[in-house]
Amino acid sequence: MRFRKTRPTRAASHVIGDDAVPAGGTESAPLTTPPTGRQAAWNYLVFGLSKSSALITTVIVARLLDPADFGLFALALLIINFFDYLKDLGVGAALVQSPGSWKRFAPTALTLVTATGLLAGVAVAVAAPLAASMLNQPELTNMVRVLAIAVTVSAIGVLPAALLRRRLDFKRRLWPEFIAAVIKAGLTIALATTGFGVWSLVYGQLVGTIALTCLYWWVARTPLEYGFDAHEARQLVLYGLSVTGVTFLAFGIANVDYAVVGVRLGDTALGLYTLAFRIPDLLVLSLCIVISEVLFSSLSRLQQDRRRVGEHYLQVLTIVVPLTAPICVVLGAAAPAVIGTLYGSDYADAAPVLSILAVYGLIHSASYHAGDVFKAIGRPGLLTATGAVKLALLIWPIWWAAGHSIVMVAVVLLLVELVPLVANMVLVRVVTGLRFRPLIAATLRPMPAAAVMALAMLGITSVTDHWPAPVELSLAVPVGLICYVLMLRLTARALYDQGLTVIRSARRRSAQSAAPIGTPESGKDT
Repeated sequence: MRFRKTRPTRAASHVIGDDAVPAGGTESAPLTTPPTGRQAAWNYLVFGLSKSSALITTVIVARLLDPADFGLFALALLIINFFDYLKDLGVGAALVQSPGSWKRFAPTALTLVTATGLLAGVAVAVAAPLAASMLNQPELTNMVRVLAIAVTVSAIGVLPAALLRRRLDFKRRLWPEFIAAVIKAGLTIALATTGFGVWSLVYGQLVGTIALTCLYWWVARTPLEYGFDAHEARQLVLYGLSVTGVTFLAFGIANVDYAVVGVRLGDTALGLYTLAFRIPDLLVLSLCIVISEVLFSSLSRLQQDRRRVGEHYLQVLTIVVPLTAPICVVLGAAAPAVIGTLYGSDYADAAPVLSILAVYGLIHSASYHAGDVFKAIGRPGLLTATGAVKLALLIWPIWWAAGHSIVMVAVVLLLVELVPLVANMVLVRVVTGLRFRPLIAATLRPMPAAAVMALAMLGITSVTDHWPAPVELSLAVPVGLICYVLMLRLTARALYDQGLTVIRSARRRSAQSAAPIGTPESGKDT
């Protein structure tokens, strides 16, 4: 580990790693459309392995802990996530978006994220008693203080993670995410089976974070070199603070329902709500996050050409909604069977919540990636504005809904989500010049097929509701998917053909990768 004071330089090099890929396009390096599809596939494999591990852990631990334990842990994460959103002041996003040489600003960035991570960790530990008192849960104090360590550790991991995103090297993220997820899952399950209760979740979270940070540094192969340059720091922080405003609003939007349910309805209700939300979160919202990481990186390379940005965004939207639609239909139409299969009959009250949140997830996925456009072109303030409006619309209705039931909370969340859907569509039209017609068409194209799939699954589950949940699900899901694919062929033939092309292309690449050919060396840091 070294510390160096870098000299200020204002020459805007457009080199990313040794790949020499233009961040914003130059005359000598023409813009090319980044390989978002392939990188998104690698990124989804990374997330798929880690999130499937998380889902398996939840399924097993749900049979060992009470809903109240999950509710208590959700409140602890609520406090931790508040500071986690602030741990690097948006420097990680700035590293991905900024043109210029990585070698020039990486030492300054590492100094910044280490300092902010330490401050965030100390702030968590100091604020823990007050936060626990405000939530009427004094036992949260020690849990939050232990998890404060994870905030500091994860901040140090921002730098190597940003380097891999900047290079679009999502393949290399596979092992850190997978190994850390396995370590976290194994420890959590082992501790839960030996009677550690809610603390099994706490220790699993902490150890998993430490493992992930160490593994990211290992695979990124970038030197742990500290330094400071006032000009570079100012540029990183200026962009990062605007993104931090967005992420802070995202925290409020993502957690206001958890906080209000915990305060007004108690641990058990929050546990049921959390477990219901976790399913679309792992299967749908995580897919959006995966694609977002790749899309933001690729759009940042096209940021000087708004027309290309709009076209690339439209291509991604055309793929995202058809992918999330059948997942949401399964979760909504077969919610009781899904809950029964994953968590058992003790969690049956979570099924109505899951049905509503499945529709919410579909709407959310249709508007989610507009934020990547705003950030990539250097206009994260637009995302801040829409987030502020959404949060303002959520607070009072969520409070009112929590006075009735967790089902009403889910309904409010669904209805409010319609506002950013429309607002983001309008803003994308303004900043990229895309017409409304293709945007609306891309969003609605798979909906007739999704509606037929939902009707087919509802028909099956209405007849088989007395069957064991796994058996009911194993029948309803294949029938529903067959209906979806057939209806896509009838109502959205171009989309159906595009899907076949992607599958055939993936098969060809898989066959080619199996051949004994040399592999070129990956890029290194400059």
